[in-house]
Amino acid sequence: MKFSIAATSMLVAIASSHYASAFAPTITQYKHSNHNRALFVLNEDAVDAATKLSSVALPKINIEESAGRVTPPPRDLQAARDSTKSYLSRYKGQSGASIIYSKLVENGVDVVNGYSGGAVLPLLDQFHPEHPRHQGKPSIRWITNSNENSAGHIAEGYAKSAPKLADGKQPAGVVVATSGPGVTNLITPLQDAICDGAPMVVLCGQAATTAPSDAFQAAPAVALTTPCTKWSYQIKNAAELPYVMDYAFFIARNGRPGPVFVDLPKDLQNQVLDQDLIDSFANGIPIKGDVAAKNYNGIARFMPHHSGANGDHGPTDHLLHIGLPEKGILFSMDSDNSRIDPILDDGMNLGEEEVAFSLDHNPSNVVYSTDPDTAEQTSGELAVGSKLVSKMYTLIKKAKKPLIIAGQGCNDCPEDLMQFAKSMQIPVATTLHALGCFDERDELALNMVGMHGHPTPNFMTQEADLIICVGSRFDDRITGRMGDYIPEAKKAAAEYRGGVIHVDIRLSQKAAQVKPTYFVHSTGKSFLQTMNAEITKRRQENPEERSTITSEWLKHKAKLQKEYPVKIPHFPTEKVKGINENGNEVEVSRTRMSAQSVITEMNRQLLEAEKIDDCIFSTGVGIHQMVAAQLITWTQPKQMIS
Repeated sequence: MKFSIAATSMLVAIASSHYASAFAPTITQYKHSNHNRALFVLNEDAVDAATKLSSVALPKINIEESAGRVTPPPRDLQAARDSTKSYLSRYKGQSGASIIYSKLVENGVDVVNGYSGGAVLPLLDQFHPEHPRHQGKPSIRWITNSNENSAGHIAEGYAKSAPKLADGKQPAGVVVATSGPGVTNLITPLQDAICDGAPMVVLCGQAATTAPSDAFQAAPAVALTTPCTKWSYQIKNAAELPYVMDYAFFIARNGRPGPVFVDLPKDLQNQVLDQDLIDSFANGIPIKGDVAAKNYNGIARFMPHHSGANGDHGPTDHLLHIGLPEKGILFSMDSDNSRIDPILDDGMNLGEEEVAFSLDHNPSNVVYSTDPDTAEQTSGELAVGSKLVSKMYTLIKKAKKPLIIAGQGCNDCPEDLMQFAKSMQIPVATTLHALGCFDERDELALNMVGMHGHPTPNFMTQEADLIICVGSRFDDRITGRMGDYIPEAKKAAAEYRGGVIHVDIRLSQKAAQVKPTYFVHSTGKSFLQTMNAEITKRRQENPEERSTITSEWLKHKAKLQKEYPVKIPHFPTEKVKGINENGNEVEVSRTRMSAQSVITEMNRQLLEAEKIDDCIFSTGVGIHQMVAAQLITWTQPKQMIS
């Protein structure tokens, strides 16, 4: 099925399930093995028209180890080095390029977008179907794009739309490109990805480490990409590549997702990992904070783990600290040295900023409460029956005008969001990147909120006595002038009958824009599942808990939606003169179509055909993007790729 609207030069296409091997400005094809959705591409041509860390008391929280993980015994420094050697030995005999490919496979990558170039040829060779490593088995799918910029945007779209992996998180879009212009052509996709929270791993070739500074296509890739990535790094040798790749995927996919960049000098792609290189690397890893560490620019350091209540009984273990020297993540090795796992423990002598960085990537499932009168802060566990969860439930139950703002942190839990909203009879507004996480066919749906959103959710946000913001960071496109934002919720907080409940995966977002009554450092899914379990428990214990007090609020919602709909421009029919194919002058009738009317008609037909659930819509940036956001009925998460 295809719509072609010539009057507005707008192409709206529903594509087949085949992925485009080249990405033209108008995308018309898309593929993923678990997707069977139509794709709509809305082009801009068709229409005429910095994280702040708050002062918080950091919790002493142990991140639970992953299921099935066997905790290794405590290790002295030499044992830690031996564990590193054992881990790296799994890649012994492989070149740097081969190690990279192996780690892509380990991280579940099944498709890579990119563009060739001399500096990245060793890595590209690994993808060839006839490479001996594949032994007749399918290789990771390689897609050559029209240029690096297209490769980056395709990877970003893939990261936003692909089904989640077994760990419940979005896969990272992977890009491979060459040095120099290959890197600079990727700056815009990288900046877009970090703004939108899209996980990406970008691997680019670089001039050899032995080449002069002005060598062909040499460029300061790390310096160029640092401002637009979560982490940017140039490898120092093939031995550190397993850790580099592990860390790259961890940073890209955890916390608020985003892009990472790895710079790959060509000679190190060809370097073979032998025992001497393994021993040299493992024995050269310094202790974090030691004098030797100050002159060390590698990927990893060892961090002593001290025992005792205050960590004063001496080191009982040595963990790996991976990343930047003052902004990294702690990892421990499995007992069989087969993988590393992130860990956050209060036995570490880490600075406040570094603990906050770790917490931004490891949600602690802690609830923080701030008293509006005394500003006193308390914290407690996010768990059914806990003190602060009970207080949040009571506050939600008490509120007469509650409102949920669902951000893209709700994209992986639409059922939990629907259950919570329906149970408490709370209307739901969504952000641009969360469109579809709450089915807009439901009577509680408020549609998109913010500067370019529907009037009703914006009116109700200002009138609400309780804002429950789940998985959104209170972006300025939502809030407008902060001094004028949510006046009734602020007033209700001071009177202990409402306020703000803010749920975010990053601790650094606590009070970064809006001072919350309760801040929940967790995923949207964990929060919603905990609250749903709390509601179920309360109602089982007391059936009277099923009653809600939001009926008048919902009537007000219906009234506002009727009085302030999104208006659809219509133009009168007019007579125009022209020349027909016989050269004769003719007069014909013409009715111009607005972008709004085209989208509305498309949406109507899809709803009537019951095909809306099967569609993905892709837009550029501009008026057509906002028209699509406002007038399409969003029913599934990740339908809007923009």
